Amino acid sequence: MMRDTARHHMLEWLSPADWAVVYDVPEEEEQDVLSRVLIARGLDTRVKREAFFHVSLDDIPNPFLFLDMEKACQILDAVLALNSPRILIFGDYDADGLTSAALLERWLRARGCTPDILIPDRFDDGFGLSVALAEEILIHRPDLVITVDTGTSSQDALALLRHNGVDIIVTDHHLPDEHFVRGDVPIINPSIPDETYPFKELSGAGVAYLLTLAADQFFGEISAIRPMLTVIASVGTVADVMPLIDVNRAIVRAGLAAFDEHAPAGLKALFNRVNSNLDKSITSRDIAFSIAPRLNAAGRMGDVRLALDLLLEDDPVRVVDLADQLSELNEMRRQVERDVFQEAFHDVMSRQGDEPLSVAVAWGEGWHGGVLGIVSARLAERLRVPAITLSEENGMLSGSARTFGNINLIDGIAHAGKYLETFGGHEGAAGLSLKTENFDLFRDAMIRYIESIPKKKRYLPIFADTSLDGDVIDRELVESFDALEPTGHGFERPLFVIPHMMIENIVRVGEGRHLRLKVRSLGEAKNSFDAILFYRGDDEPFYSVGDEIDLLGTPDFNVWRERRSIQLQCDDIRPSQKTGADDDRLQSLFPHLLVELPDENLTETLASFGLTSIKQDVFIALWQLMSSLAGEERIPIAFLPSRLAWLLTHRYNVEAGSLAVLFVLAIFSEVGIGELVADEDGGYIFRLLDTGGEKYKLTETSLWEKLDAQGVLLL
Repeated sequence: MMRDTARHHMLEWLSPADWAVVYDVPEEEEQDVLSRVLIARGLDTRVKREAFFHVSLDDIPNPFLFLDMEKACQILDAVLALNSPRILIFGDYDADGLTSAALLERWLRARGCTPDILIPDRFDDGFGLSVALAEEILIHRPDLVITVDTGTSSQDALALLRHNGVDIIVTDHHLPDEHFVRGDVPIINPSIPDETYPFKELSGAGVAYLLTLAADQFFGEISAIRPMLTVIASVGTVADVMPLIDVNRAIVRAGLAAFDEHAPAGLKALFNRVNSNLDKSITSRDIAFSIAPRLNAAGRMGDVRLALDLLLEDDPVRVVDLADQLSELNEMRRQVERDVFQEAFHDVMSRQGDEPLSVAVAWGEGWHGGVLGIVSARLAERLRVPAITLSEENGMLSGSARTFGNINLIDGIAHAGKYLETFGGHEGAAGLSLKTENFDLFRDAMIRYIESIPKKKRYLPIFADTSLDGDVIDRELVESFDALEPTGHGFERPLFVIPHMMIENIVRVGEGRHLRLKVRSLGEAKNSFDAILFYRGDDEPFYSVGDEIDLLGTPDFNVWRERRSIQLQCDDIRPSQKTGADDDRLQSLFPHLLVELPDENLTETLASFGLTSIKQDVFIALWQLMSSLAGEERIPIAFLPSRLAWLLTHRYNVEAGSLAVLFVLAIFSEVGIGELVADEDGGYIFRLLDTGGEKYKLTETSLWEKLDAQGVLLL
């Protein structure tokens, strides 16, 4: 029997996610590629495009549209008027919380007040403002506590602080819990259901930024460090993976433009630490993939003060040292993450046995709590199912979960909630804890929940903006995409279906994790490009040099040793859709071929599918393949006929088309050794049956006789 990991990947490959194109230019029209991308994203008028391309801080809705903003500014005014006011900022340990705290500290310091900052420890204190932390805050005897990126659902802690005469302003962006009620504490949070601020998807740093913007207006004086605050807010917005639209887009666009001149010394040092090209301007991707992971590493590895010091430090020598320390800490985080991922992956597959994998749940003793969320995200990406990674300590399991596809993760976890001690989160991510003795019960409940959802509903199609002919890809086209910056979550780089490319070379790289191809367009230009698919090295056995494929990806520039070339950054790959064009036809036509179609018309119909003969080796290879995929438990195998035929060709060197494999499986089904049914997802399902060792003769089936009479079988 093939290895479980390889078998799981092959089963997923046989029943792939759909691709969909949002907008393709009608044949009678001519539109440039960038215009098609803009139309696909709803920017289909001149007015909309003008607003998009020229969005600025002036377009941000008035921050006093927040219900409690006036009250918050009045409290700030009163406290800052005190003689030596004592203000404490309470934040969170991730990059959004840290940038929020740094932003507010710098604004207050510019107004002559240097606040204290308290950031909880991820491992000792957990998330949010607890009563215990409120008691610690009271030791400082503050006049005012301002929370950033937290506090909305900390009603008991807020009540304790107010009872002791402390003024409070809450700035946050997380959803309130079921016990939330507005009180006398001003809460600036766009996610509260009754909030009137028109943009709901701000980061914690974005909310803190709007507080300072409102306060500047309230005091009638714009802060001299406003550009610096914008830079910090832009980093927090990108780091917390907020959608780069509307207010977020205005903040990030302005922050990136101001970075070179106005960024705090620490952020400049961190960018210089990871950027070898000193002439390069920072992009949102630099923040997402270089700066944010280093800021987050501090909280994940238990040294959160290191990142906060970097954001607040102005000494040019000191910030270089802090940037180096953060980079070293990030390398430690990456190594710990790799180690835990390998152990978690092995744990998932060893538990799986012969069952189909619908959710990946792993636990290990002493796994570092700071990387469990990242490991779950990597497991979900690798295995294409929701993933939960748990660490065991003293009989308790705690960890993080990440979803995949269209599955509402928190609903699934709530469904299994009776086996948990605590849980919370949202559709895409969650945290949870449970006793070790409940692990199997919880895992089984999650499996039942996921498998109760029809597979077609679990996964949304992968949406590309438009299609793109490989012949038209050139430097000018790739450079035109810069007009869409900043790009990131909620407004990604353009994504294209790039059809009909031929493989010139294919190799696994990165210790086998990734797949690198050399591909060539098949039109007149015959353009050749390198293409890379991260974490898709396991796809290599499915393809060969000379294959015609479609790519789902983005042309981008790759710089190597000062040489810039176009590389296709790909999300997915498939046999050319021309190869699989018969799948939809077969779904409706195949039942008629089996039952109703007159014999005299069969030859013509078969020829339309490219079928002239079925050889003996197709029966042998297909039986071997289906047996190995089904395993000892005889799990049902979902597949597209074109994919199954392609797999036979590439793994068994057996030539067979879509219709041929369906005829062979139908013969297996008619003789009683299997069951073939059409799947509601648009493909088919084949299930091996237990025959008890009884021998069956394929030649005695009516379908065999019919095909043999037409001269189709060459045995």
